[in-house]
Amino acid sequence: MATVLVSTHGTNGDVLPLIRVGRELAGRGHDVSVMTHAWFADRVAAAGLRHVPIDTDEAYDRHLDDTGRFMLDPLRDPEGVLELYRRNKLFEQLRDEVEMIRQRYRPGETVVLARHTSGIAALIAAELYGVPVATQAMAPCQYVTLPVTHQVYRHVLEAGFDDLFGGFGLEPVRDWVAYLNSARVQLGGWPGWFDAAGDPTPDAVLKCGFILGDTAGTTEGAAQDTAPPDWPEPPVLITGGTGLVLHRPFYEVAARACHRAGRPALLVTRHRSLVPDPLPEGVRWLPSAPFAALMPYVSAVVHHGGMGTLGRALASATPQVMLAHGVDRPDNAERMERAGLCRWLPVSRWEEKPAVDLLTEVLQDTGYRERVAPLAAETASDAAVRTAADRVEGLIGTDGILTRPGLRQRLGRLTPQQRARLAAMLTERAGSRAAASGTGERPVGSGADRGAGS
Repeated sequence: MATVLVSTHGTNGDVLPLIRVGRELAGRGHDVSVMTHAWFADRVAAAGLRHVPIDTDEAYDRHLDDTGRFMLDPLRDPEGVLELYRRNKLFEQLRDEVEMIRQRYRPGETVVLARHTSGIAALIAAELYGVPVATQAMAPCQYVTLPVTHQVYRHVLEAGFDDLFGGFGLEPVRDWVAYLNSARVQLGGWPGWFDAAGDPTPDAVLKCGFILGDTAGTTEGAAQDTAPPDWPEPPVLITGGTGLVLHRPFYEVAARACHRAGRPALLVTRHRSLVPDPLPEGVRWLPSAPFAALMPYVSAVVHHGGMGTLGRALASATPQVMLAHGVDRPDNAERMERAGLCRWLPVSRWEEKPAVDLLTEVLQDTGYRERVAPLAAETASDAAVRTAADRVEGLIGTDGILTRPGLRQRLGRLTPQQRARLAAMLTERAGSRAAASGTGERPVGSGADRGAGS
């Protein structure tokens, strides 16, 4: 029996899939602890795992509120990201997480499974103590946007991260793309066809398949408890996930589209402040619902494009319309639409009529459920969970100090698109230098120019 530490942050879509893998590992006889937000204590306990809270319920609620304020469009407000870290003491939290791992680390018998991008404490522990680390990404966008993450971490959050690493006697990180991809095992919570439907992720990422974190008992009973018996037809499900990083008009547009289409709807969000007031006739609000039980019985789902929701809808062969905005969601929606599995609207088209048109289209696609049945069966299976657990188990006893990758390794981890962009950039720079040498002029942006201005 080994000790498995699961480290994850965020909302249901970030936390529940890792709990699901943890439950699989516990079923194989391992001692599994989940380091995550206090709010997930009940979900961790229900999975039969030990919970190690990284915050309090109050701190988590504040964090959610702040992510809604500062993370909806971080490219336009990078300083908001710094404010998020400061207000929620996230650098201090990372330091505490490293200590949590140190206290539970048993050489040769411990493995950490951490959420990709935010699992920095696990990578620090690997550098300090040699604990084997696997990372699990929720969506391809976490890899595709790593150059943007690098810019934010390297330039906006640099001082805080430098202090964090320096406090452990480690060198500051100067290449965040390479560092965040330095775990020995990298797992992707999506299948190969989903990866191929957009910018592909690096070959080193194992595409396990969709890992559904929600679980359910008897679906029929749960659905009867949720759907009012006097509704003449199955309702449309409306959900924007469990977080607050959501464009405010989402629920208003979705609810009005259902009303105008003449369809009853269940609007599910635990955040009462997001619920339109008044709700259109025929739309009912629920603070929560068992999606695994409910999804097979609804006529369609209008959602934000989160991986957990789209995976559950696909597993249930439920038609999907996505109003996708922020973080990974537009990329997820584009991949699903290219595969013929959904329709979606970018935020610039969030109006009642386009939403009604797409909802009507998917509801009238009578062949959808039969067409996606093979993918639904694949998604609903536990094959992805078993694959992820197998790779985590394979790390047991492979302790060794994590060393940061050199240039050759970093180049090898680039995607084909990233390699092509790098080659084009280098070719352009070489041409600029050649042209400048022929005229005697210095190329713009050269070291000489920077020196002259200092």
